[in-house]
Amino acid sequence: MSGGETVDSDNPKAPLLPVHEPIESSSSERLYSQIRSVLTLNNLFILLGPLLCGVICLFVKLNVGSRNMLAVLAWIFTWWMTEAVPMPITSMAPLFLFPLFGISTADDVAHSYMDDVISLVLGSFILALAVEHYNIHRRLALNVSPVNSSLI
Repeated sequence: MSGGETVDSDNPKAPLLPVHEPIESSSSERLYSQIRSVLTLNNLFILLGPLLCGVICLFVKLNVGSRNMLAVLAWIFTWWMTEAVPMPITSMAPLFLFPLFGISTADDVAHSYMDDVISLVLGSFILALAVEHYNIHRRLALNVSPVNSSLI
């Protein structure tokens, strides 16, 4: 099957997409293609956060704790503004960056992430998702309501 043919939808063994023959390219073209695939804007933004952190650590003259906090803040802010990495990873970055830079202990950072109120809200969201997933809300509504259940 060449790239110009149509796909037979009745044949279950037929490929879903058209099959193309591999394009022969020279080693310099492949190297250029590999370099272009690595040097993307997103990869630049991923590296920009640690680079800014390093520049601040090397050139900003503050006391050590303030300088390290500013450097980590620049790292996280860069990732947050550019969305270079997913937001959950960016939001969890202080869990490993604060102890790494000596800003706070891992235990203190983890306690601030899992405060009692946050745990209560997170637990209620998980419970609500479970109730919705297993249709418990419909079962409760059908058992409680005296009206005809075919309306619900």
